[in-house]
Amino acid sequence: MSHQVQMSALDSRPVQGGMNEWCAENGVKLIAFGTVGGGILSEKSLLRTDHLSKNERTSSSLRMYASTAERFGPWSLVKELLSVMKEIADRKGEGVKIANVAERYVLQTVGVGSVLVGVRNSNWVASNVATYSFVLEEGEMDEIRKVIGKRKGPKGDVWDIERGIV
Repeated sequence: MSHQVQMSALDSRPVQGGMNEWCAENGVKLIAFGTVGGGILSEKSLLRTDHLSKNERTSSSLRMYASTAERFGPWSLVKELLSVMKEIADRKGEGVKIANVAERYVLQTVGVGSVLVGVRNSNWVASNVATYSFVLEEGEMDEIRKVIGKRKGPKGDVWDIERGIV
């Protein structure tokens, strides 16, 4: 049995609400989507000085994940998360990117069985394979959790934002 949820280092509602623990205890695997936040959790974002502008939100996906990043906190906090993930990626070896660390972080979260990765074309397939070439040590998971612990949101339970509750 499985349950599909939006989940990333930027959006930990399934963890903060305890859904992941309940699923693990009851034999339900979470299938996480949005693990790289529409590309926000990537090297290109390290060059940014602020959140995506309204004009840069050119798709419904970018609008959703840009809002998630804003709920997470100021751009300086998103950039701190990116920097920590970049340091970890660099330690893991050639070909490992921030997006791989972001995916691996979710994969190693209690209750998660798999991640859905949206790739625009076949050029991205090989880079996603790198996610399975390493494991995050507990200390590395803690480095990421330390930054996540500073977040402002998103608040609420899984799907609360999408339902207009929060």
